[in-house]
Amino acid sequence: MTLAKTGLGNVTSIAASANADVYTAAGGKKAYIRALLIHNTGTSSSQDVNIYFVPNGSSAATANEIGNMTLTAKDTAFFELAYPLTMTTNGDAINVANGSGNVTNVLVLGDVES
Repeated sequence: MTLAKTGLGNVTSIAASANADVYTAAGGKKAYIRALLIHNTGTSSSQDVNIYFVPNGSSAATANEIGNMTLTAKDTAFFELAYPLTMTTNGDAINVANGSGNVTNVLVLGDVES
């Protein structure tokens, strides 16, 4: 197994009360998700976010929620996994749902097979 060492994409900005896939497996290559870097852009209030591993053909739901956190104003946090989450099926996704209030920025950290 050779890793591409190119990262998994750019920052995804998620509007208040919205959700977005921050990474989707593609190209028939295994992806290894090590962590999410999550930033609350708001200057005066906390922000709740929920994190989901969504299998291909499914949608974000309690059954596939893998974490949640509350970030204080202008806070940045890591959602780190003890062992990388391996994504092997095209269309599997990491989805982040943002609560009401502020924009949240998310960067997925990991690698993909070359």
